[in-house]
Amino acid sequence: MIDEYLKAKRAGEREYRKRSSEGEYPYLAALDDICPDCSTLAHKSLGIIEIPVDMIAGTKTRARQNSFSAGFMPVLEQDTEFAIKWTALYRTQLSEGFNDPIKAYEYLHRFYVQEGNKRASVCKYLEMPTISAEVIRVMPESEVLDEHPEYKAFLKFFEVSGIYDIECSGPGQYMEIAELLGEDLDNRWPEHKIASLKAAYWVFAETFKKIQGKEVHLLTGDAFLVYLRIYVKDALGNYSFKVMEKRISKIKKELLKEGSSEKVELVENADEALNAGNIFSKTGSAVGKALATPVSKVIPALSYSQKNPLKAAFIYDKESSRSNWVSDHERGRLRLEQSYGGSVVTRCYENCDSPALFEEAAARAADWGADVVFTTSPRQINDALRAAIEYENIKFLNCSINLAHQAVRTYYVKLYEAKFLAGLVAGTYSALDGTHKIGYCSNYPIYGTVAGINAFAIGAAMTDPSARIYLDWYSREGNNWWWSMLDKGIHVISAVDSRHNTDGSDAYGLCYVDKCEPGTGNDLSGTCRIKNLAAPIMKWGKLYEIIVQTIMDGSYNARPVDIRDRATNYWWGMISGVVDIKLSDELPLYTGKLVRVLKQDIINGSFNPFDTELRSQEGIVRTENDSRLESRDIIQMDWLNENIVGEIPAMDALTDEAKTTVKYSGVEKSKGGIV
Repeated sequence: MIDEYLKAKRAGEREYRKRSSEGEYPYLAALDDICPDCSTLAHKSLGIIEIPVDMIAGTKTRARQNSFSAGFMPVLEQDTEFAIKWTALYRTQLSEGFNDPIKAYEYLHRFYVQEGNKRASVCKYLEMPTISAEVIRVMPESEVLDEHPEYKAFLKFFEVSGIYDIECSGPGQYMEIAELLGEDLDNRWPEHKIASLKAAYWVFAETFKKIQGKEVHLLTGDAFLVYLRIYVKDALGNYSFKVMEKRISKIKKELLKEGSSEKVELVENADEALNAGNIFSKTGSAVGKALATPVSKVIPALSYSQKNPLKAAFIYDKESSRSNWVSDHERGRLRLEQSYGGSVVTRCYENCDSPALFEEAAARAADWGADVVFTTSPRQINDALRAAIEYENIKFLNCSINLAHQAVRTYYVKLYEAKFLAGLVAGTYSALDGTHKIGYCSNYPIYGTVAGINAFAIGAAMTDPSARIYLDWYSREGNNWWWSMLDKGIHVISAVDSRHNTDGSDAYGLCYVDKCEPGTGNDLSGTCRIKNLAAPIMKWGKLYEIIVQTIMDGSYNARPVDIRDRATNYWWGMISGVVDIKLSDELPLYTGKLVRVLKQDIINGSFNPFDTELRSQEGIVRTENDSRLESRDIIQMDWLNENIVGEIPAMDALTDEAKTTVKYSGVEKSKGGIV
């Protein structure tokens, strides 16, 4: 048995030399060093529980530090009393197992042994999954918890599940695990579900550890969440390692993407998509340059015709007659079909607002022979992901931005460009009526929408420096935004973006409103006299034509090797022809001229609304001398321009439907409400 001690000692010595050469502390960590004030913090006894051996990070005191390497392997000589006791414990564990629990302190999701260091070392050496321990939790101070929101969320997860093993890198991930399993973080879970989750996670973790290789750099808990998203329907079943290995191998690209520091590749010009074979590697690598050949030489164009049409399916979460958003996409679908003269045929599936209904629609689309499936709501992203894994030969896309899934591409429009131009018009009219008040009602606080609000506010300030933008949200619970704005004496209002307004009114785009009396029925604008001044336009039909063309000419899959494992987000604007603005003929002459000049500058790439000095409600965001905002900074904006009156609502202020959307695609200040 002494041979085993020598093997463990050699492992400890290797680790000691490696850490020493890298300038790191070579011995075991001590909680007394990590948290010198631990004795004064609140303590909570958790009783005797099974703890993950992988999470044992050190010893409680400094007394035993130098007996072990940082990884808990022994480093003392084999003729010491320490080595003899270690060997005896090794023999006991093999023959009968340890009878007594070790004693350990837990701090920030890691364990530090007070009694039983050698037993912990033996378990580490044997790669045992768990060990019985009497655990005392050291509660961090509030400011430390604020610095570790993921641990703060874990504490709630532990209270309802009693599971230590699952460690996630983000606070919202624990809530997502709970929701996927039909639970929450407020009430104790049923014991049978806890047992099933523990068993499923153990099989997943052991399998993931063996096959992840050097490519995937990802916490096991984060990887398990990806697995749950895709296989949630039967994720807690009693599956063999063989079945689990097959499943993990099938979703390895999703895991690679999740573990990548650069998860999303933004394609911001339709020409990049249509000429994907000409895209160079951003690093200028030889691989990227080798791919810089015409698409036709990389992948031959596929033969689609009236006899063999490309089949595009659209899965909507609502009915087009009851949703402005779906109605606009439905018109885009019809335009797509008409544009190709029979070479492209489409079908739509409406009201697929649950995983079961989506699954049924995806199966019907697959049976029909769909080549591509478009899903039009961020709420559908997990449903689309599951279907994309199931039907590997079908291309799935989702209308959203900044959602990172390798199997599902996303698409959205740079609506902020048109919103800026509408703001120019709004400022002209707020100055003319002397109120300097402008109303703006947005939809959901999701990625991309805040950029539109800020661009509009900047445009308004350029034509009316005194303009104040009064912000409200359609998705706010109990909202009556239209009449609230009118009560404030606001006549210039940015309303819904769709001209096909399902509430029956003419309140769309940028309006000038007066002479109002409340109406009846669905007409939110009552008897108001409404003058439409400018309407931002999202040309979904044009966007769908471009994407379908990439499939037809073979460029859809022609991507440089160095970005092939990233999620692809199409984010197109005026230069690609998918965003525009319609102006009233009654605009003042020079206002119309200014809008048209700046529109052309945006198309030419010589002007961006966010290139000027940017000032938020809290101070300067960007000076004139700073570099241009990155596209991701624009997408992820979570601040409001200084001339905006209002706020980004927290999750609990939204309607139930909005909460579902924001959960997947919300800007950080709204997503914070999830935790």
